[in-house]
Amino acid sequence: MDAPFVSVVIPNLHTPAIGLTLDSLRCQTYERTRYEVIVVGQDRFGLVQEDKLVRFIRSDTPLPPAVARNQGAFSARGEILAFIDADCVASPDWLATIVSRYAEPGVQVVGGAVAFDCDQYWMLADNIGTFYDYLTDAPGDHRSQLPSLNFSVRREPFVEVGGFDERYPKPAGEDSDLCLRLRHRGHRLCFERRAVVHHHPPRTHPVDLLRHAFTLGKYSIKVDPRYAGTPDSLPPVLRWRLSLILVAPVLAGGVVTRIYLPRPKLRRFWYTAPAVFAAKIMWCFGAATHPNWT
Repeated sequence: MDAPFVSVVIPNLHTPAIGLTLDSLRCQTYERTRYEVIVVGQDRFGLVQEDKLVRFIRSDTPLPPAVARNQGAFSARGEILAFIDADCVASPDWLATIVSRYAEPGVQVVGGAVAFDCDQYWMLADNIGTFYDYLTDAPGDHRSQLPSLNFSVRREPFVEVGGFDERYPKPAGEDSDLCLRLRHRGHRLCFERRAVVHHHPPRTHPVDLLRHAFTLGKYSIKVDPRYAGTPDSLPPVLRWRLSLILVAPVLAGGVVTRIYLPRPKLRRFWYTAPAVFAAKIMWCFGAATHPNWT
């Protein structure tokens, strides 16, 4: 039996690291004839070079990541859709490891682990604060959410739920929303820690860190009225803007404790805790400005 055909989709908006992403995908151990790479968006640096493996769907205007991913996914040939971001580098066995999980009965959604460099303080704090639950030594085989920078799904359930919600204008919230809709259809979210991508976000200043956290809060499903009353939502008392702002330090302190205390690998980066604490407070401020979609 042939290995399943996989389509790798990458949203790109002039990302200077996209060349490294593509290089890592060209060096996969997975059979070369059994996958394709689709880049969607804009590339003013000319780093996206098309060939037999890589196809570039150019856009005349900047596209939100949700829109770019959908365009790539709905033009793809693969029975498995894999998503990676343009500031990530895939490990050589990334695709092969992901595909191996789909051989298990009933598996429809698989996400992988996130690794990152430790030499840039603000980038390190951003990665820890955002992806602490997706490290290579993170416990458990299933998650309630999976980040879209290392995410895969079979085509049928992706189409069934309508893909990513294109109302999300920023790279924030659209992956959580998709995962929630997949879970509501009965699909478990498998976490495969051996499928690793290295994340290099261009956040090298405290303003970058705080802006990112604010955006994540603003578009979080935890304050989305569509999901009020579900286990993924904040308690009703915290859905009031003033109460959320007032208790922000308490909430931020609790999250920071849960990030560092049970994880020896992260405790050695204790010095990033103040930055992560500030980011979590900013998350609360962002959540208090949710656009309240209906």
